[in-house]
Amino acid sequence: MMDGVLQEIWKDFESPVRFSVMAVGGYGRGTLHPASDLDLLLFFEDKVDQDVVNGLFNPLWDLDFRVGHQIRQSSDFHHFEPEQMESYTAFLDARFLFGCRDVAEDFTHRIFPGLRRSLGRFLRALVEMKRERYQRSGGTVFQLEPDLKDAPGGLRDYHWAGWVSLVLGHGVESSLDEAVAFHHRVRNFLHFMSGRDQNVLTYEYQEQIAAELGYEDSDKGEAAENLMHDYFLKAESIARCAAGWEGEIVGHPNSLEVAEVFSDPGAIVRVFSEAHRRKLTLDSPALRRIQESLSGFDAECFSAPAYGQTVLEMMKDRRGIYQTLSLMHQVGLLGRIFPEFEEVRFRVIRDFFHKYTVDEHSLLAIRNIEELDANEEVRGARRGLIAILEEMEHSELLLLALLLHDIGKSARHPEGEHACASVDGVDTVLDRIELRADQRDKVRTVIQNHLEMSKIILRRDLGDPDVISQFARLVGTPEDLRLLCLLTYADMKAVSPEVLTSWKEDLLWQLYVGTYNHLITGIADDRFVKGADLDREIAAIQRFLPQSSDIQGLRDFLDGFPRQYVKMTPSDQIAEHFQQYRKLSPECGLVTHITWRDDLCEMLVVAADRPLLFSRMTGVLAAFGMNIIRAQASANRSETVCDIITFEDIDGRLRKNPSEIGRLEQVMADAINGKIEVDELLRRKSTSVLYRQKFGSVDATVHFDDESSRKCTIMEIVAPDDIGLLSHISRLLAAYECDIDVALITTEGNRAIDVFYLTRDGCRLSEELQQELRRELLGVIQPHSKPPEAIPHG
Repeated sequence: MMDGVLQEIWKDFESPVRFSVMAVGGYGRGTLHPASDLDLLLFFEDKVDQDVVNGLFNPLWDLDFRVGHQIRQSSDFHHFEPEQMESYTAFLDARFLFGCRDVAEDFTHRIFPGLRRSLGRFLRALVEMKRERYQRSGGTVFQLEPDLKDAPGGLRDYHWAGWVSLVLGHGVESSLDEAVAFHHRVRNFLHFMSGRDQNVLTYEYQEQIAAELGYEDSDKGEAAENLMHDYFLKAESIARCAAGWEGEIVGHPNSLEVAEVFSDPGAIVRVFSEAHRRKLTLDSPALRRIQESLSGFDAECFSAPAYGQTVLEMMKDRRGIYQTLSLMHQVGLLGRIFPEFEEVRFRVIRDFFHKYTVDEHSLLAIRNIEELDANEEVRGARRGLIAILEEMEHSELLLLALLLHDIGKSARHPEGEHACASVDGVDTVLDRIELRADQRDKVRTVIQNHLEMSKIILRRDLGDPDVISQFARLVGTPEDLRLLCLLTYADMKAVSPEVLTSWKEDLLWQLYVGTYNHLITGIADDRFVKGADLDREIAAIQRFLPQSSDIQGLRDFLDGFPRQYVKMTPSDQIAEHFQQYRKLSPECGLVTHITWRDDLCEMLVVAADRPLLFSRMTGVLAAFGMNIIRAQASANRSETVCDIITFEDIDGRLRKNPSEIGRLEQVMADAINGKIEVDELLRRKSTSVLYRQKFGSVDATVHFDDESSRKCTIMEIVAPDDIGLLSHISRLLAAYECDIDVALITTEGNRAIDVFYLTRDGCRLSEELQQELRRELLGVIQPHSKPPEAIPHG
């Protein structure tokens, strides 16, 4: 169609100079998508004629075509220029459209011999282009929202293989025709639906395109998940082809030479074991032969215990284990030895925060353990995790548990309830490989509980001794605690690059240390004891205060604060809070202070207690676009409130504009003092064109727990994430005269999970109050609900 449009536009064009117009890039290949650029090359036999340029391109620009044009002349191709690689690769797909055909042929004769004369440099530059693209695109095929064009296994990999084969005088495998056609179909729908050159296949478009292509829900997953399963199957074949051509260019360094025909299963397993022992890989021809050999064996051939035991033995040597297991998985060997793992190949779980398929997530978790001690310059929680790993006697059990911890996701389960199914599946594996009974128990237990630590650090107050003691009873032994802690670290880090932040690592480490101490020594009575115990706390804080500081004033400041505040807050931070507290006066009844804590911000508000304090604080932060993570409210006997809110500056607003910190503190003070309305700030934020509700539905729930804390009722809310959600919730709690001791705020994709430790008049909430709160809150936590009126209830 576009060829016809251009011929119609240019049919009467005449020029005194000799030139040729060629389609290049995607247009040259004949794979133009609805919103793709129209890639054109105007090649002059001699000098560039600007009148010709204007005469040819102005009509296209007037018609509002997106034209990606290049203007070249013969003298441009005397030498190979590596910085022109994007142009050279586009030229390889050149197709004559208009002008002098002999000039087009002259261009072809110039470009190809020039590239072949510099063949080595050209091919090396091609490899570098591919590697840089992989690095930009996440480095793996198995991303749940892939870029159809640039991601590994995308169309660009197919183009790249075509360029290499063309220059080397070969052809690309015809077996990829179906895979490439599938990619083009999906990309066409994506362009039509988005109305632009959109190539990232987001969750929203997956659902729409799955319906267009006739996919349906099944026992294996939703229609969109089944679409993505097919995408990954085809993308892997394209990526494997590109990897094969890369091997043709760079050779096969550090690869094991394999001449075997692989006539029996044992030979295949042994060659991977030997490659891992020698820290070598297997080249593409060897992997192809192995894959062909595997197709000749039935499933029972790999059920002997020795094969699983060999993999477990390989796991004792962590260095290089990710590469070895990934290659075994790629050719299908890992799935023959562990059929339960094969069931999650390309398995997609669309939960809006996992980034990879289930099988890739499990392998990446193993890589996280392999790389844990790779960097010598580690500190804080990471150093402690390394020490735990070094203490483990059987670290191979950890890797085996990571490989199998999500096999329960092979079938559909309610969210967070796959652990039991994974345990059922792993029982079969452990029977087959004849693992020792005590080791079986460890693997089963850690898989059964593999979600517990991540839940606790995000949804429970680690300063509450009941939380520690209950978790210690669940874990049982220090050895099982080590295993679970490392699995949790690796599992969270493999969800996506953004999930395991430094503060979450610190929380994980706090939970480990607190639980370990409980298991070893037990926890002493948590009541605050004045006297010698207080003197020790005062002495520790005093080291961070000026020598002239009023120590009695510090005692008065701490008097009445919860024990957990003194216990869980570092002494230097308590000293900082005390110094802000000293700034209070009748003229200055409110102090706000922002501090950076690594990659997080902490806002301290010191003031006389007043209604709606917490609601107004959280509302202002939401209006400024901050992501609140944790909040702690404490008051001393003189009813001075010390509210601490930890939050992320996601868009770097405060980092990039330091003056915004002063504005935030001023707006915060005005809101707390009632000079401005927080509702209006939130309304402007939620109606801004920059704000978009996250895609996907979330069922709102409110759950109360009177068992996990001796002092407080724990309220856990799951709701669609929305601007000002926390402010609306806390306003309603204030209306019911509930005191918030601690708030733990988590966002997972489009879902907010907010946990509050609540009391009323110093006691837990009554059953009647809980029921009334649940009813009221469910009306508040739907997106864009009207904020509740701050009218006290009886």
